[in-house]
Amino acid sequence: MHELQLEFATAEGEAAWEARLRGLFEQGMLDAAHAILESALQTLDSDFARQCLQARPDSVAIEGWEELVEAIQQHEGEPIAGVTLAVANEADRAFEKGQLHHPFMMLGLYTDEPYRFSGASSEELLDQTQREDGPEWAGYDEDIEVFLDIEGLDQLNTLLLHHKQRHFFRDGKPDHAPERYVEYVLGCWWRALLFQLAVTSESAIHGLPGGIPVIAGTVEMRPEIVMVHGMGASTPERERTTEVRECAPMLAADFIQIRAVEEEKEVTGADLRRKVAETGQEDEPAPRRSFMARLFGR
Repeated sequence: MHELQLEFATAEGEAAWEARLRGLFEQGMLDAAHAILESALQTLDSDFARQCLQARPDSVAIEGWEELVEAIQQHEGEPIAGVTLAVANEADRAFEKGQLHHPFMMLGLYTDEPYRFSGASSEELLDQTQREDGPEWAGYDEDIEVFLDIEGLDQLNTLLLHHKQRHFFRDGKPDHAPERYVEYVLGCWWRALLFQLAVTSESAIHGLPGGIPVIAGTVEMRPEIVMVHGMGASTPERERTTEVRECAPMLAADFIQIRAVEEEKEVTGADLRRKVAETGQEDEPAPRRSFMARLFGR
């Protein structure tokens, strides 16, 4: 039995493990987080774990970063002072078997007009992502046509979308968690790590003009981690660092402009149990609001 099956037997045990791992992200110790996750997946020794490990840091890359640098340099008007970058999945969860599901990227470029990025610390930027009404810059992104893409995550992303045990109901106080649930949690953290490592890599290779901060995170993906990556030259007002914060569930609203849409019925635990009893398959709870409506309602 994998040691995490025992640790995840209680919700508190799982939360403590995630807190320790999140702490490594908070300290910018992505190499240490990589070592822990890689070891846990190797020890799990399942087909799923082996497929996860096929997605390596050197096989995941963000395409279009050089074009992003060029667009920032050539932007007319007020200079670009902040960038938001996120990875997400399409809202349609009825994915057909046999298809690879490519996560898409969301990009926002901002001046200091809606929010003073140039004078903000990483702590202040992360505070903005936790505001109930969204960050002050939401909806004020510049109309600049730059398209980024992420390569190397399709197989892992598809495995996670089709995974059969994305929930663990601890009815009856079980003494261990199912192995399939443990592998799903590890796979999700592995995906988030690979995305943040790809952003870190581009920061080191290309950077952004003037030390522009990049606020990078996952939207409606587990785990929802947001990091502030410091790139380029530091400014007199602050030293750029890389920080991360546990946040409330990230929405597309935190990265782009949105409009309100009608809320849908929230799926409860009872609904999920009924789904399992009827079909033997566990689906993710449907978002209360249409993700694509939020994404393109601009």
